[in-house]
Amino acid sequence: MDWVKQMEQIIFQAMWLLCFWYYVEQMGEIEKGTGKRVLGVCLTGVCLSGSFLLPFFGVKVFGARFLTAAAWILISGMMLLYDLFFDGEPFRRQWWKILLPGTGIIAGLFVAEGGALFVLHGGIMLLFLLPLGRKRESLKLWNGTLLMAAYGMISAFLWLLGCTEQVEMPTVLRSVLMWGGIVLEALLFLAVEGTLFSYKKGFDFRTEQFRSALMEHQYEEIKSVYLDMRGWRHDYHNHMQVMKAQLALGQTEEMGAYLDQLEQELDRVDTFVRSGNLMVDAILNSKLTLARRQKVAVNCKAKAPKQLSVEDVDLCVILGNLLDNALEACALVAEESRFLRIYMAVNKRQLYLSVQNAAQEEPDFEARHYITRKRGNHGLGMKRVQAAVDKYGGYLRLANEAGIFAAEVTMPLP
Repeated sequence: MDWVKQMEQIIFQAMWLLCFWYYVEQMGEIEKGTGKRVLGVCLTGVCLSGSFLLPFFGVKVFGARFLTAAAWILISGMMLLYDLFFDGEPFRRQWWKILLPGTGIIAGLFVAEGGALFVLHGGIMLLFLLPLGRKRESLKLWNGTLLMAAYGMISAFLWLLGCTEQVEMPTVLRSVLMWGGIVLEALLFLAVEGTLFSYKKGFDFRTEQFRSALMEHQYEEIKSVYLDMRGWRHDYHNHMQVMKAQLALGQTEEMGAYLDQLEQELDRVDTFVRSGNLMVDAILNSKLTLARRQKVAVNCKAKAPKQLSVEDVDLCVILGNLLDNALEACALVAEESRFLRIYMAVNKRQLYLSVQNAAQEEPDFEARHYITRKRGNHGLGMKRVQAAVDKYGGYLRLANEAGIFAAEVTMPLP
């Protein structure tokens, strides 16, 4: 029966290696390519060849375990190198995620054989699934606990059949039931990972749709301000001719009234902010122009580097959503109580943004999650802000008190 145990070990290691390879590709930002696939085939060959050849060299049980574990140490090291050269995400964030399942497999191979390999299989699947679920941002405490409980029950069933003598049954039936448990674990892995992957794909699709709609909205606002400025430039000479004529005729009162009218019109296209960053200026000036039209008292101080590591689209998502929410909140309070305070600065290689605005005494959102109860893109917008901030390893803090809402964003600069 040694060949049966050897085949079991080969099957288990092949499954683990396939899962390991899939896990490494999914955890990072690795682009697919022929060269990478060839490397994957080579890694698979190392593991399977070792499993086939060890018995033919007469290696004893402990020696076989040791050499098999050594092969997995080599595989884990090669996976680390693979990630270092091909992964788009920083290696410092990825290395432990690769060593986690690799170390679990190596440790398990030293202590497990025969029926214990069946029990070990569930633990290995969890080592792949839990980090993948965290990566997908959809595995929470409750469903993670249920997943661990499901694998725990299957593993307990396999342990009862394969590692104890408490259940008497024919060997063939015992083997069928144990492999049935492994198939069930594999199906559970596929079902959970497929669900998480589909959820992440759907979230990314909705995010892209939302970002496109937001960019179009911001473009229309900026375009409106720009057209106002172009109109003013076009009419500049006409205004000058009118005032010169009034001055020549001694119509000083009429000229004063005309200047007052021009001043009111000029307020519509005033440039509030010169932060040093064109995209920041474009977003802030368009939003603050809208704020003035809504009779909102504005206090804005903004300084930003000419070049930011934050992509323009993500900057638009963060700034645009926070300011849109602020203006919407101001519209719900009395005109004399409306205010908007914006502060942006660089502090110790950190980009800091603070937005404070007037709000209702009892704001229309869930205080715990800061998501509006209204349908549409309002709650979605704040989720997108959080996702954009997380993308750059930043921090978002939201707080509310009676009559005021505050948002703070901190993001590291390269």
